[in-house]
Amino acid sequence: MKAICAKEVFEYSISLAERFTGKNINLPALNTILIEAANNTLIITATNLEYAVQVSVPAKIQSPGKVAVPAKVLTQVIQSIQEENIDLEGKQETLVVKTTSREGKIIGVRSDDFPLIPKIKKTHTYTFSSLALVDGIAKILPAVSISEFKPELNGIFFKIAPKELTLAATDTFRLAEKKIKIPDGEVEAKTFILPGKIGQEIVRIFGGYERGVALSLGENQIEISTGDVRILSRLIDGMFPEYSAIIPKSFSTSLFLPKNEFANAIRSSSIFSSRLQDVHLTFSPKKVEIKAENAEIGLTTISLPCELTGKPLAINFNYRFLLDGVWGTSEDELFFGANDANAPALLRNKSDASFSYVIMPIRLT
Repeated sequence: MKAICAKEVFEYSISLAERFTGKNINLPALNTILIEAANNTLIITATNLEYAVQVSVPAKIQSPGKVAVPAKVLTQVIQSIQEENIDLEGKQETLVVKTTSREGKIIGVRSDDFPLIPKIKKTHTYTFSSLALVDGIAKILPAVSISEFKPELNGIFFKIAPKELTLAATDTFRLAEKKIKIPDGEVEAKTFILPGKIGQEIVRIFGGYERGVALSLGENQIEISTGDVRILSRLIDGMFPEYSAIIPKSFSTSLFLPKNEFANAIRSSSIFSSRLQDVHLTFSPKKVEIKAENAEIGLTTISLPCELTGKPLAINFNYRFLLDGVWGTSEDELFFGANDANAPALLRNKSDASFSYVIMPIRLT
């Protein structure tokens, strides 16, 4: 294998691929990146057997072939190069990296030991706007559970309908839902649970500029692709909980708050929060007070003006969970609604109801 390619594009591609590698002393090939040269393209592949990625890099191919080398070493070597172009030459189980001023050799493994990346048998394919998909996933990722006790909560629930894509996630302490309008057309309804890790990668890889992202479903598998990136992953087994009844529909206490001022008040108060990471909110007719107290540090109270609808209320929240909901809104003002100190509260935009964030309070004693 011999090829010449742009260092910047190659570096980005292998850095992306490295995040998909595995750590398995019994299968050293999972620690490697497979580089294949063919048809004026370098195909960069990595997998941990749960999910995989393939990235296509334009290159001048002098001779086809493939080589598998340790991902971490390769990334460090390429990051240290200053030149614009690099020469790559695969010789059996080694990769020679050359520039005008240096030459290095990386020892790898037999390329035949690298796991085969399956082609899924596609049953459904949907195409979405990359920016809309990234924005929606980013808003609900904080609510994805990291607990191993309920695997079905370790991912993002997708509900595809003819005119709308609904994304949802919950860790039982909060629930986030985002609805995305999709163009009219013949779209077959479908639901599935995407692993949270893949959701994170979608946000990292497909943000930045508009393009179409294709989601192709197979038997408990998904392929996410654009022109130059292809991600394959298993879907999460199990049933996502029916959550619509959890979202409050009416409120005895409600108001609108300026998003940035409210977020800054929560963040500032959190300096004084206790080991419970709690902040105390007191809603009265003309103001809301955000208070935190720590016996070892001190206390703080911050007031914001507001116009309250309904009855006054005192309620406690985990400040991190509350901030995640505030930052999930996208307008200058947000809506806050609650019913009592021990019932779930709702955050959403003032006028756009496509994002909902339900948060359980910390029970007052």
